[in-house]
Amino acid sequence: MSGLNIEAAAKISAFVEDLYNAAQGGPPVDEEMLALRMLATANADADFDSSRITSPFATNGTDRVALDVKAADRFDEFADEMKRDLLPPQEQVGNGKVPKAPPVVIEDPIGVETGYDKAEALKNFGYLKDAHSVCQMFTNISLLQTNPGGFDITKEAAEAFNVQAKLAYNAMTGPMAGVYNFSQGVHTKFTFDIRKDEVHDKLLGTMFDGMRIDEAHKQEIDGRITAFTKGLQKIKVDGPKPTIDFALRFGLTPVTNITGDPQNQVLAYEPTTYLIYFTIDADSFRKCISKNNSEERIILNYEQVVTKFELNVDRFLKLRPKYDAMFAKATGMSLKAYGDKLNQSVKKKA
Repeated sequence: MSGLNIEAAAKISAFVEDLYNAAQGGPPVDEEMLALRMLATANADADFDSSRITSPFATNGTDRVALDVKAADRFDEFADEMKRDLLPPQEQVGNGKVPKAPPVVIEDPIGVETGYDKAEALKNFGYLKDAHSVCQMFTNISLLQTNPGGFDITKEAAEAFNVQAKLAYNAMTGPMAGVYNFSQGVHTKFTFDIRKDEVHDKLLGTMFDGMRIDEAHKQEIDGRITAFTKGLQKIKVDGPKPTIDFALRFGLTPVTNITGDPQNQVLAYEPTTYLIYFTIDADSFRKCISKNNSEERIILNYEQVVTKFELNVDRFLKLRPKYDAMFAKATGMSLKAYGDKLNQSVKKKA
């Protein structure tokens, strides 16, 4: 994994500003000019006047029209990518696209069974869904900027998985820094000689170690992961890449009694996203997603980096009106409506 460089970050910020400007009914702006101004501000002296960097386009005539068309095309491609992520994986594969793993949100508080405010818990689950959607937005902006032609699913599926995973990681640690507080991830490698029908339990056990997720929730999550991987069965991952990468996001809300007194509870809700950057060797991946779920033994090689991201709710809510405007412009949906469709929700069965 590698983080964003300053040039890529400037391009993302410029696209976001252009999209927000369009959502407010303003005319399109030259994103290249915006990016150059951001780069100059980051590198120049404090008194540098970035307005000296101007657009090469005229403000009228054919150049203005060309800029309008260019901006409209970019926004259309972005909207298509955002809407595509809401489709079932089988449908995306059928359309020649490599799906991204959808985020999962546990809609039960972690650490308490009773005595909590259900309305408060629901608000926090919603914050996670919405924050995941904003992460998806930044991922797709980067994807279109770095790979504007997309990927050939028949030849470049492995590369597509790896690029999408890296960009999802970059979205969390770059544009969402400040909205999320996070520290260094925990990197672990695994090798198991196991029966194929034991793979799921082994993966779940290592992925969620230390997250306080109980068995009932793990089984529900397993169902969502299984549904996603079934959609990948028709994808061939042959090629030079020896490994396949995925970025898996799991949202949960630990609840802590900050008084320590069960008779006088004051509960603190801590919406948290765990990002699991998961790397599996191509041979293990092919065997894991094949339709044959037998007692055949396989060598399972994979590694993961688990990073804990704690949502800064106040910061997120301050930025939310801007996000809402951009989602309405690009997708025709509110941030909440998009988040409800994007995220896979799991709950304990009543």
